[in-house]
Amino acid sequence: MLKMDKISKVFRTELVETHALSDFTLTVNEGEFVTITGPSGCGKTTFLNIAGLLETYTSGTYLLDGVDVTELGDFQRAKLRNEKIGFIFQSFNLMPDLNLFDNVDVPLRYRGMKAAERKQRVEQALESVGLLGRKKYLPAQLSGGQQQRVAIARALVGQPRFLLADEPTGNLDSNTAHGVMDLLHEINAQGTTIIMVTHDQELAEKSQRNIHILDGRIHEESSAGVLAESSTAAVA
Repeated sequence: MLKMDKISKVFRTELVETHALSDFTLTVNEGEFVTITGPSGCGKTTFLNIAGLLETYTSGTYLLDGVDVTELGDFQRAKLRNEKIGFIFQSFNLMPDLNLFDNVDVPLRYRGMKAAERKQRVEQALESVGLLGRKKYLPAQLSGGQQQRVAIARALVGQPRFLLADEPTGNLDSNTAHGVMDLLHEINAQGTTIIMVTHDQELAEKSQRNIHILDGRIHEESSAGVLAESSTAAVA
């Protein structure tokens, strides 16, 4: 479970004070698929960075899988992040000089895992996204959709409890985007909790719950059932 209670994030300069998040309260239960939407600058990325332990917050409480992260030091945060969280980014963030196997292997090396176990996990992750046969390819030899699948495999190889995705379909055409979403739904069905930031309302409506953020606060929340009923009513 991910639980934030009255989280605030304030950026300060000598002249300006900007509230990226204000009294932000959200609980994401184990196994949920939640999307986060809202206009640019509303706080989506700040929320995701805090959720992923990439950024600290000004006030409030954040429990990740039962652990209060408020007082954790940098090393403890990094360890928890590596063990519990997988990240998927819009720009894939693959290392161009490493082949697919080595790209997916990177997070496991940080754990100090033995080579035999790393090999088994990497090949399993690549097989799950349909790219095991191309494990020796470089990222530049793949399409955008295939590169995103590699990024998903890299996020999954550590067997995270939470998968955080920041606009994972933003650089993809619509058909490829839907393919990536189908893969994320398969991963979610296997028990991984997914939180995805997206500007695509059609994709957001395919999640179990959509959280719409405005000015650093939750402005509106919709469940899949509500969205489906609204769509049916519109057709009628």
